[in-house]
Amino acid sequence: MTGDHSMRTFFSSVILCLITTFAHGAEGEELRSFTNVNVGKVSLTAPKDWKPVERHRINFGTTFYRLQPPTAGEFDFEILVNDLAHMEMEALIDKDLELYIQSNMARAAPQSVEGKVSAVRFGRQRDGAYARLTDKTPKPGEFTLYTQGVRLQGKKVVLFTLYSNDKDGAVLQKALSIVDSLKFEQ
Repeated sequence: MTGDHSMRTFFSSVILCLITTFAHGAEGEELRSFTNVNVGKVSLTAPKDWKPVERHRINFGTTFYRLQPPTAGEFDFEILVNDLAHMEMEALIDKDLELYIQSNMARAAPQSVEGKVSAVRFGRQRDGAYARLTDKTPKPGEFTLYTQGVRLQGKKVVLFTLYSNDKDGAVLQKALSIVDSLKFEQ
């Protein structure tokens, strides 16, 4: 009887720990949304303490969605959302995402430790690509890591830029998770 009771207590403790962990993870993030004039409602999941600042470019209808860190100077992360036509990117297709990012970042490559841009896929659907470069000679107070990415959903496009110092990739992984969570609603 004692062994059976101990096992039940152990499993109850494990289940309680799992529930607490999931609840804590869910507490740290929240579902947010904004509206873009060309693509409609956009939703994403982001950490609660990453403060959103939203701007709209009237000429093309691009929404700039900046997420500010809880500690100033920790990173600089901005997402741009629009459709391909208004971004004048109609020719961009899924198979060219890596090439697009490599081309966009080519001018920064000579000043990087890496010396060249290597784009990689990300996301549950592998429908995004990003590249990251390390500044060879950052000035005092400047970020050392520069990341740029793109994600397509049909004719809708998400572009993002992240400046950070997270050599362990922690901020990058959160940023990629946010971009991957982004949904265009009908």
